[in-house]
Amino acid sequence: MQMRKIVFGITVLALLISCKMQNDQATLANYTEQKSDHISDQDIFVGKHKTKAMVLGVFHFDNPGLDSYNHKYAFNILEEKRQSELEILLSKIAEYKPTKILLEWDRIEMDSIANERFQKYLNGTLSIDDKRNEVYQIGFKIAKKMGHRKIYCSDASADWFGVELDWDTYESEAYLKSKGQYEKSTRYDFQSFYEQSDSLKTVQTLTEHFAMLNSPKNRLKDHQAYLTETILEGAGDNYLGADAVAKWYRRNLRIFANAYDLTDFESEERLLLIYGAGHVWQLRQLFIDSPDFEYVEPNEYLTK
Repeated sequence: MQMRKIVFGITVLALLISCKMQNDQATLANYTEQKSDHISDQDIFVGKHKTKAMVLGVFHFDNPGLDSYNHKYAFNILEEKRQSELEILLSKIAEYKPTKILLEWDRIEMDSIANERFQKYLNGTLSIDDKRNEVYQIGFKIAKKMGHRKIYCSDASADWFGVELDWDTYESEAYLKSKGQYEKSTRYDFQSFYEQSDSLKTVQTLTEHFAMLNSPKNRLKDHQAYLTETILEGAGDNYLGADAVAKWYRRNLRIFANAYDLTDFESEERLLLIYGAGHVWQLRQLFIDSPDFEYVEPNEYLTK
C-alpha cells in the first residue's frame, strides 16, 4: 500500500513537471514569435515624418555626349511647340507639390553658382530663353512655379578605382573576343533599344515621351544593360566591367546621400530629383528601401 502511494506520488509529480515544461515551452515559443515579428516589422524603423521622393527621369535637352549612347535624333526644347509642351509637363509635375528641387549638377562645385543664377532668374536679370539644359528648362522653371527661393545641386562624381589601361589603344570588342566573352556580352541589343527610344522623342509630345521614359519596366530594361553587357567585361581577369558598374553605383549612392542630407525629416517634405533617366532605377530603389522615404512614381502625375 505504501509502495502504491509512492508510485502514485511520483506519477503525479512527473505529470506536473511535464505540464509545467509544456507551459514553459509554449510561453517561450510565443515570446520568440513575438520577438521575431518585432525584428521583421519594417514599420518600427519608419520615422515620425515620412518624406516623399520622386525621381523624374529625363533625356538631356543639351546632350553633352557623355553617355554610352549619344543621341542621333535632333530635338530643340526652345522651339515654340516644345515650349508649349513643356508648360503642360511642368503643370503636371507641379501637382506633386515638390518642396525641394534637386538637380543633376555637382553639389560641391555648382550649388552656390546655380543659386546665384537662380536668384537672377527670379528677379529678371537672367534670361534662360536661350538655355537648353533641363536644369534651366525644367529645374529653374518648376522651382519658380512652386515659389521656391532656392534650388539644390545634388550630383556627385565618382572617381575610377579599377584597372589602369592605355585607354587610347584599348579595344573593348577585341578584348572580349580574346577572353571568349563577346557573344555572351552581346546577347541583347541595347543599342537598338536606346535608338528607338531616342527616335520617339521626335514624334511624341514631351509628356508622352517622359511617361514612356519613366515607366518602371522601361527603367528596369535600361538598368539591365549594366548587368548583362557591362558587368561581364574582364570577369576572371581585370574586372573592368564590374568596376565600371561599381563606379556607376557609387555615383548614385553619393546622390542619394546628398538627398538624405538635404532632407528635413521634421517637416513633410516632397523631394523632386531631376536626373538623366539612366539614374532612375538605382535612385528609385534606394528611396524605396529607405525607412525614411515614400517613393512616388512620376507617372502617377504624367499619365493623369
